[in-house]
Amino acid sequence: MNFLEGYKLKSLGTLLVVLLVAAAGCDTTSSDGEDNENEQIEVPDTYEFTRNGESTVAYPGQTDRLDMVEEMKAYISTAHQGEVISEQALLDMFENKDGNGGGHFSFTSDRDLKSKTFAPDLDNNLFEGFFADAEAASENGSAGIRAQNGVAGLLEREDSGSDILVDEKGREFTQLVEKGLMGAVFYNQIFNVYLTDERIGPNVENEELREGTNYTDKEHHFDEAYGYFDAPVDFYSDWPDARTDELRFWSKYSNGSDPLLGFNDTIMDAFIRGRTAIVNDNQTELDEQVQVLYENLELLSAATAVHYINSTLQHLNNSNQGEAFHALSEAWAFVNALKYSPQRVISTDQIDQILNSDFGENGNFWNVKSSGLNNAKATLVDLYPDLEPVQDQL
Repeated sequence: MNFLEGYKLKSLGTLLVVLLVAAAGCDTTSSDGEDNENEQIEVPDTYEFTRNGESTVAYPGQTDRLDMVEEMKAYISTAHQGEVISEQALLDMFENKDGNGGGHFSFTSDRDLKSKTFAPDLDNNLFEGFFADAEAASENGSAGIRAQNGVAGLLEREDSGSDILVDEKGREFTQLVEKGLMGAVFYNQIFNVYLTDERIGPNVENEELREGTNYTDKEHHFDEAYGYFDAPVDFYSDWPDARTDELRFWSKYSNGSDPLLGFNDTIMDAFIRGRTAIVNDNQTELDEQVQVLYENLELLSAATAVHYINSTLQHLNNSNQGEAFHALSEAWAFVNALKYSPQRVISTDQIDQILNSDFGENGNFWNVKSSGLNNAKATLVDLYPDLEPVQDQL
């Protein structure tokens, strides 16, 4: 080998080393959630993701809608003290008239609840019916008419001595509206909108940033699903009592069953891993985490329903009708929420059986019996076997 040939080989070797180093430099890893172009990130400990030092996570519309539901519940609750509530006011809040719920919200927003509600519920005027019935019941309550079988009005909760407003079937309006919207809006949007291929599938934009923002469409859609779960970014199992005021709606109920079923870690891990998969453009991993979310969010609703069925059984055994109807109203809403998942384990016929037979003939709580409640519980435990070992502790 002459000098020129040796020089060429040495130069080629140097070039190969440079190329290898450059290639390796394009596949870096970050543990703090930093998302830069061509960079693969590790799964962070919290739901926090950044690009160029700025957060890529935003879900203000979800926060606004959760605030709206809170204020609707507070408004209906004024009837518990004998106030007459207005059907029109509730419609204005549902539609967010004039951007402030017709003057009933403490804030302004260009979002609303109605347009995000499960379409069949809108077609059936489910919530509009609740609003009209709530006004009529509050008029009875204000006039001193007490609730009884077939008559809406105020019903005393024996443990607290306070009243609740119920319809002619004994169902509590605050639970029908608040928990109803948790299903018809929050779950509906998670299950049927944001976790679908249309929003986070392989063909959704995940390279170019949405104009005027620091996130891609795919990132934002997944964040919006997370926003409806509404957990703190560092939510975890064994959540401290000192921070329970940071929880509401689905994250609150996740925490309630967490000691027995570990929902907090399971659901948060799936959200964090799913979002990381989007950053890393790993559709297979994303699909796996979405499946975890579908299964565990449905299981969460079933577990919470069993919890309230247990509570109802206990109150009926103690002859505390008002407390029983309060708990059963919650159970009604969480069983109803199971219908919103397109991958649900339970059938619509089984949901109908629980709501309109097991919870009292024709869905009338005044007719409820322990045998029916135990049948509903058995149905749920059979369909969701993870509940079997803890069914009596929930």
